[in-house]
Amino acid sequence: MSPSKKAVKGGREFLSKLVDELDARFGAGDKVRFFRAPGRVDWLGSHTDYNQGLILASTVDREIAVAARLRTDGRLNFYSLNLNQEVRTRLDDNRPDSSHGFANYPKGVIHEMVEAGVPLPGIDMAFWGNIPIGANLSSSAAIEAATVEAVLGLLDRPMTHWERSFICWRAENRFVGLPCGILDQFTIINAAKDNVLYLDCDHLSSELIPFKFNQYYLLVVDSGVGRQLVKSEYTKRVQECRAAFDKLRKAGFRIESLSSLKPGQLKDAEKKLPATLIKRVRHVVTENQRVEQAKKIVSGKDFERLGKLFEKGYQSSSKDYENSCEELDILHDLMAEAPGVVGTRIAGAGWGGCLVSLVRKVDWQEIDESVKGPYKDKTGKDLRFFPVKTGDEPGEI
Repeated sequence: MSPSKKAVKGGREFLSKLVDELDARFGAGDKVRFFRAPGRVDWLGSHTDYNQGLILASTVDREIAVAARLRTDGRLNFYSLNLNQEVRTRLDDNRPDSSHGFANYPKGVIHEMVEAGVPLPGIDMAFWGNIPIGANLSSSAAIEAATVEAVLGLLDRPMTHWERSFICWRAENRFVGLPCGILDQFTIINAAKDNVLYLDCDHLSSELIPFKFNQYYLLVVDSGVGRQLVKSEYTKRVQECRAAFDKLRKAGFRIESLSSLKPGQLKDAEKKLPATLIKRVRHVVTENQRVEQAKKIVSGKDFERLGKLFEKGYQSSSKDYENSCEELDILHDLMAEAPGVVGTRIAGAGWGGCLVSLVRKVDWQEIDESVKGPYKDKTGKDLRFFPVKTGDEPGEI
């Protein structure tokens, strides 16, 4: 049986629709092949990656899939089945365009791959995903990773996991223009099912910690709040962290990043920084501590202690890093009172999107009834709940 028929038979019936869209929009062409990449959820390590800090994260069992085929005429054609959006451009005119929306992510990856010497002659790509857009589960990084897999697979070219991670990271930073750390791309490309990834962003050393949920699971709670402020606020936080680092260095602190600042140095640092910057620094330093603690806890499966770290992480994010919003704070407080919830934190960048809760296995209806109605009354927003497990690594379907 061909790979495409296996994929469709295996529950991905939408792949046939992607092929139909490719033919209808861009004409008949080469053989179509299918590739995928998972989303990711960060367990702890909020905004520590671009401060050369520590991360604990995993893939999730939701994905971006792409049907792709090569062209020989230098054209780059993209279509999103979810958004019903089509974008056409050329290799010799491949530059960022705000009107191109989702397509800037695969365009950025292709730009970086061509810059790295990958001889792409042109490509058609049609995407579908079940990762909620703007929900802090890295649908954008999953598009990037799926694009890398598709280009390398179609050209039959090897590339290390590290190289793939940096291609995607550079695409997001240089092409899309978001000065993010490497958390999303590295996790999606280097993590594995039934494992949690521990990453030291300073040395780029990582470790996979074998892990399976038993009587607990992760529950992602989509607040229904878009993240219109993410890019501007994210960039502002990066700038604040750089400013804090520069001031501390000039004040005589012998550090290579904010993450190399020791907890015992925080009091001295307070004397050298304005109130806003010391809050940012305090979050980074204490969040790294929480990651170190969580690494040991995950190995021992002490879920109640892990839940307490989630809670401490949320408070630090909300009060010191200020990447929450009114709706997330309301939702957090409601989740804290919900049955079976042992801890809740912000997923991803924040300023809207999702929370992620560590939950004992309880009746779904109990959480739904205790949170959805009150949240709607207080915010006017509708929630979406979905549990996640670790997901398969990127590759061909």
